[in-house]
Amino acid sequence: MKAETIFLLTGNKFSNAISAWATSRASEVIQVSDKLTDFFDKTDSLLIFNQNQELTQEIQEIKKAYDKQQKPVHKIDINGTLMVGVANLDLWVETNKCRRILVLGSEELVANINLERYSNS
Repeated sequence: MKAETIFLLTGNKFSNAISAWATSRASEVIQVSDKLTDFFDKTDSLLIFNQNQELTQEIQEIKKAYDKQQKPVHKIDINGTLMVGVANLDLWVETNKCRRILVLGSEELVANINLERYSNS
């Protein structure tokens, strides 16, 4: 996967934990404030990291906005099979021509050892 731009939320433990991964997967990584109202217009897709398919209320609301605009959304369960998750991510990016991706995940994911497996893949 090589995107044009990956957007991460500023001051988010999850974003800090995957910033190196994001840098290796995109030409540019931009930190955005969760108060910034126009990040939706600047992105063409949404990637959500989760554990056991659990999503916070905030992430569910953002996902609904992307779904409503029919922008591609992909979820990766970090407790799932690593190789399948990575292959599906690459296929999703290629198929949907994702160039500017907002990447979200709850701060609780930082405590899950499987996040490191994904960030090193």
